[in-house]
Amino acid sequence: MRRPPDTHGRTLRGFSIFNETVVYHESDLERRVSTVLQLRKDVRKIYSQYPVLLYRDADGEIREHICDYSVVFDGGEMVAVVVKHARKEAAMRDMIDRVRALGFLKKSKSGIIAPAAVGDIRLLTERHATYGAFERAGRILRARRMRDDAEYARTLAIVRNLGGQFKFGELLRGCPDRAARRTAVLLLIDDLVLVTEGSGSIDDLTMLRVANSGAAQPATPHFSTKGIDHAA
Repeated sequence: MRRPPDTHGRTLRGFSIFNETVVYHESDLERRVSTVLQLRKDVRKIYSQYPVLLYRDADGEIREHICDYSVVFDGGEMVAVVVKHARKEAAMRDMIDRVRALGFLKKSKSGIIAPAAVGDIRLLTERHATYGAFERAGRILRARRMRDDAEYARTLAIVRNLGGQFKFGELLRGCPDRAARRTAVLLLIDDLVLVTEGSGSIDDLTMLRVANSGAAQPATPHFSTKGIDHAA
């Protein structure tokens, strides 16, 4: 996998660590897409700037496209991801169709052309990684790292007895460790025990309700494995 080169000051270069793999981003949109993808519970690995896929342009010339990410799912399927703003969607979808038509051929660093490991390629735009979705994903990912099983169990026992809608902040009242309680509530949202009113950012005013089962559910992907360019 390739580390992005140094570029001009208008970019936003950085990285995060996901499942012991460094995931680079070169722009704000790539950072948001990377974070939203990391929230998915069916994603095993994310690789940056990989693979280099080939396509034939309108003049019949073979061209290269460096995919921003490739995502490996729990079942082993790998999907290439192109990250672009929605204003470029028509051109990108045309290129993606041409990549598919050529059979997902890749070019290695040594110039060898061979079938790529990816089974599909998808386009993700700011519509799939809004600022609200990015903030939500970031908070939940931090909560996963700060998990306190005892506080999670206490908070789960509390919410099992609640009905109707209530604000996130109501679950913080009277608890001795508000930070631990806040983390537990975010994890209950992550586990689909609690359901938010919307799909954007989460704060103390976010309206919640207990899911129908009222108990922790199996880990469920936030998107369909076969359709990562469509939010569930």
